Order: sequence, then C-alpha cells, then structure tokens
Amino acid sequence: MNQNIPRRTLVTMMNALSSGVVPRRGLEYIAVGRKKETETFVHDLEDTAEGGGAFRFISGRFGNGKSFMIQMVRNYAMDKGFAVMDADLSVNRRLTGSRKEGLNTYVELVKNLAVKARPEGGALVLILDEWIETVRSKAPEVDATAMERALRDSVSNLASLPHGPDFLKAVIGYWKDKEAGVDDIPSLRWLRGEMELKRDARGKVGADSLINDDNWYDFIKIWAEFVVGLGYKGLVVFLDEAVVLYKLQNKVSRSNNYERLLTIFNDIMQGKSSHLSMYVCGTPEFIEDQNRGLYSYEALRSRLVQGRYENGYDNYLGPVINLRPLTNEEIYVLLRTIRDLHAKRYDYEPVVDDDRLNVYLGSVLASSISSDMITPREITRDLISLLDTLRQNPSASFEEMVSGRRVEADRNPDDDLIEDLEI
Repeated sequence: MNQNIPRRTLVTMMNALSSGVVPRRGLEYIAVGRKKETETFVHDLEDTAEGGGAFRFISGRFGNGKSFMIQMVRNYAMDKGFAVMDADLSVNRRLTGSRKEGLNTYVELVKNLAVKARPEGGALVLILDEWIETVRSKAPEVDATAMERALRDSVSNLASLPHGPDFLKAVIGYWKDKEAGVDDIPSLRWLRGEMELKRDARGKVGADSLINDDNWYDFIKIWAEFVVGLGYKGLVVFLDEAVVLYKLQNKVSRSNNYERLLTIFNDIMQGKSSHLSMYVCGTPEFIEDQNRGLYSYEALRSRLVQGRYENGYDNYLGPVINLRPLTNEEIYVLLRTIRDLHAKRYDYEPVVDDDRLNVYLGSVLASSISSDMITPREITRDLISLLDTLRQNPSASFEEMVSGRRVEADRNPDDDLIEDLEI
C-alpha cells in the first residue's frame, strides 16, 4: 500500500467509506477492477480535448460502484486539465420541470464547478479571475477601455452561440464590478442561475434573458467553450442518481425529462457541442424498464438497446456502460486495502490478518441471500465497522462477531422518499 498517502486524504476517505458514501479524494488508493471501463473514459477525454465529446449512461445497481466510478473519472479529468461539474439528481433537481427543477440542476452544477486548483468545487470565481488575469498579463499597461476590448476579444467566439451575447455581458459586468469593488456582484448571481427577474437581468447585467429550465443546457455548452479559452481541455459533466427520473409517478413528467435527455444526447453525439462530455448514472431498471425506464421512450430505446450481435458480451464503447459486479478476488483486494488504510488511519498493527480477511469474505458470501446482492459499498462499510469495534473493544472476538452474519440487499435510502411533486 502507498505509505505516502496524505493524512487529510486518508481521514476524508475513511470517514466517507465508513458512512457508505464515496469520498471526493483518494479514490486511486482503493480502485480495483474496472480496467476496460476506465480505458473508455480515457478515450472519451481524449476526444473531448480534441473538440468532440461523449454522452454515456453508466448502469449499475445500488452500491455497485457507479458513484465511485464517476468520482474517479472526475478526479482523473481534473488532473489531466479538464474542468468538471457534477450534481446528484433529486425530486427538486431534474432535467426539466414545472417548478424550476432543471434550473436547480444547473445551479448545482455551477456550484460544483471544479478544476485541479479547486477540486472540491466552487471554482466559478477562480475561473473568472483567471480569465481576467490571463488577459491582463498580455497587456498589463492598458487602460480600462482597452482592457474591456481585450476581454471581449478573448471570448468573442462565444457571441455566435445561443445566449452567448448575454453571457459576454455578464462576464464583462463581473470584471467591471470587481474593479469597482462591488461586494454583491449581480453578474455572478446571473451566471449562477440565481437571478429570478428579467428586469434585474436587463437593469443590473444588461442581459435580455435569464438562465432557466428551457435554456440551461445551452449555458453548459457556453461554459465548455469558455474554459477551453482559458487553457482547460474541456468540460466534463456528471449527473448521478438518475433513477429519480424513473421513479417519477407522473408519466408526463417522466416523458419530458426523457425528451430533454434525448435532446442533450443527440446534441453531443451529433457534434453540435464542442469540448463537452456528459455521464448519467442510474440503475438497470432506470434504463431497461419497458414501462417506466428509458426504454419506455422509443427514441431513447432505439439508441441505447444492445446491438443484436453482442449476445451477452460486454461492450464498453456503446452509449451504455454496464458495471459488472466485482469478482471475489477483486473484492478481497479491496478489503485488504481498506484494512491497511484503517490501520494507518489509527496507527495500529492490524489484528485482522489475511487469513481472517478470507474468513470474513467467506462468511459474507455464505450468509448472503445471493452473491449478486453483495455490493462494494456494503461490504467495505461493514468491514470498517468491524475494525472500529475490534479496535475499541480489545476483549471482542473476531470469530464471534463474524459468525452468523447475514447480508441483506443493499437498499436505496430514497426508495420511500422519492415522489413526483407535479400533479
């Protein structure tokens, strides 16, 4: 195991894993398997950097590694010079809706805008300031008028995009207000999608439009071109928990969201966007259910259904990447890594040696209702809980704690919470 893992990263990882959530950092220390899937994402990033892009659905059941996969790709993309955005969909964040659900998704994406220098998100101001300083460095002695002209020239290519002229007014307005020392800059609220009144957009930003449910994806495309102008290789967008759309009770709401997905899918895959890739994560039911899933929307089904010649073989180059379960050998490697990280986190000699790890894994496999029900999320969370208990209770017996363990299906905590809010 890498002994040079930063302490902060180690603590963050263990806290997240013990809670059953995917850590934002340090995933490279616990990644196992997924070689073919990773190769696909690497190729996608290469295409994105060259001006193209990709749109893929990542399919896997709860706890099987979807969120882990996209966080790992997210971190890799930033390391390679991309800007990234990510958001978890929810009842209040979708692709579209009657109560600003699409806008809410945009707001979350921009809030989580991240680059290597700001990997935790919140990089909007950093990127805007970087743009200003980059232009200023090329003409340090110019006056305000010349500086504004230089700023406009540096992003003039955006003017031809839908809503591009308004975006230019907003970023120029940001520069002017920043130079004037304004604390609450209206252009920032407009860029974040937080401005609600058109009269404010016209009066405070000079823009004729607001970012809303209908046009938010147009602004994602603008952001992709903007960051490329600063030297980033492109923009990669991640949408997790798309099963929310599948669970909408209102058929019209589901169809509207699926239609928006189709529009974005077509736009990216037909090359109408540039330097932009998007990944949407959901369960197999979200994609394949003929009554409520994406397959219920014929235009999407015809694009996503497996080819007739695949015949059960894995295809990691198609629009849907199905995450296979980890093998027992891969799970064992993961458990051993988690054990070593736990010992390093609390600075002790592991009491659960490799033989006991084998006993633990064997107990999990033997006591589970089905091997297909075992997920990396559950098995790692339970191992950390076991290690915590053994460390705090020296008299506890590993054998007694492990014997008789029964594994239930990993359950989505939102199952009872997700309801359609539209009537």
